[in-house]
Amino acid sequence: MEVAAAQAELRASYLNGGPGAVVSGFVWLAAAVVATSSGVPAGFAVLFFGGMGIFPLGTLIVRTLFRRGPPSRDNPGGRTVIETVFPMMGGFLAAWILMPHRPELVFPLAAIAVGAHYFGFRTAYGDAVHWVLAIVICGVGLGTVFVGVPDGSTVPFVIAAVEVAFGLWLTLKEASRRPPSAAHSAR
Repeated sequence: MEVAAAQAELRASYLNGGPGAVVSGFVWLAAAVVATSSGVPAGFAVLFFGGMGIFPLGTLIVRTLFRRGPPSRDNPGGRTVIETVFPMMGGFLAAWILMPHRPELVFPLAAIAVGAHYFGFRTAYGDAVHWVLAIVICGVGLGTVFVGVPDGSTVPFVIAAVEVAFGLWLTLKEASRRPPSAAHSAR
């Protein structure tokens, strides 16, 4: 499978990753609310365990609401996205290790890890918007760590807004296109 064809197929099958970004934004929002009311450790737990549901929920949305079928088994783009999950988990581990010592850095480090995860989406989907999303999310985390802006407690709210906005943009942009072939529409 040629790279451009694989990217087009993945964009069509997952609506350019938009629904997953929207779901992720709502996970960040839930983490923000819980962190505000119950503390950073509880909010981080929501982010970590809620994050495990992002791909299944995003896939459910594209299959049921948008009636998009899965990509072909020989499409390498899905592996690219999966391969970026493991370094992201390393960032989450670093955030977790710092939690007792620097709780104000937990969400900024998690944001950097999630932003770094999005860089691989540019290769998988063939859309540079993912680089912009990655830069914005990493920038929020890095800005908080090194400059203190935004404040660490507001980071999950900011990331939630960023992901929902970009996710809706990616979804609407791709949903307006017709899938490249009938094989990518649910029957």
